[in-house]
Amino acid sequence: MRTYLDCIPCFLRQSLEASRMVTSNETLHEIVLKKVMRYLQVISSFNNPPPELSKEVHAIVRNMLNCKDPYREVKKKSNEMANELYPRLEQIVEEAKDPFLMATKLAIIGNVIDFGAMNRFDVKDMINKAITENIDDNAYSRFKESIEKAQTILYLADNAGEIFFDKLLIKKFAEMGKRIVYAVKNNPIINDATIEDAKFAGIDKFAEVLPADEGQDKSAPGILLNYASSKFLNYFRNADVIIAKGQGNYESLSNSGREIFFLLVVKCPLVARDIRADIGKLILKVIE
Repeated sequence: MRTYLDCIPCFLRQSLEASRMVTSNETLHEIVLKKVMRYLQVISSFNNPPPELSKEVHAIVRNMLNCKDPYREVKKKSNEMANELYPRLEQIVEEAKDPFLMATKLAIIGNVIDFGAMNRFDVKDMINKAITENIDDNAYSRFKESIEKAQTILYLADNAGEIFFDKLLIKKFAEMGKRIVYAVKNNPIINDATIEDAKFAGIDKFAEVLPADEGQDKSAPGILLNYASSKFLNYFRNADVIIAKGQGNYESLSNSGREIFFLLVVKCPLVARDIRADIGKLILKVIE
């Protein structure tokens, strides 16, 4: 998915939000925003996906604030909140008529824990939505059949907190005897999950946790194949099934040419237009 002019205000909003998380100094907020605006003014092409620009925008923010991870406290709170919810989520899955379907829907619902998005939702309200709302039957049937046939599953993580919702589905894969590779970011970027977050959630008990962009000093809020490690690219080429969580991964990989199952909640009007769904919709979509 390409970048649109409508993305520019979102980059600025994120820059200001991150700045305010680090300091109350309004003079510094202004300096950060002006620096980001200067970068945005000289972009030669908007054909690249939004995460590629976001990678540079947030690098500017971190450098100007002299802060490696402006969202660190936000991620910590998201993980703690999701950890407290997790026993209830497990109970919902196990009591469901179709536990695999419920685990899939809750994994999608976890995507609402997203501080990069303009539209935000109440997590507990969305959990109730997972119980009652349907997802695309054809996409789900294809997803379940592909998982049953697969030996290796590459699962692309999105956000901290959300990873506990992923764990519900990953445990189901493990119970089915699947080999699971869970790809996270090598560096802090917005509230995206890193190895530290995945281990806190206990994902490493069921999957190999891999930084997709290992060796890079800047990460993007979506997997950019041009910056991915050779180890990740080997899994990307050869895994039987690829699952990509969240809007950032949809933006960066929807034109990859590889069959991918995208799991997300639509929060951005541009993604809504591209994926042809309403804001707030639970999405399970396969793109080849």
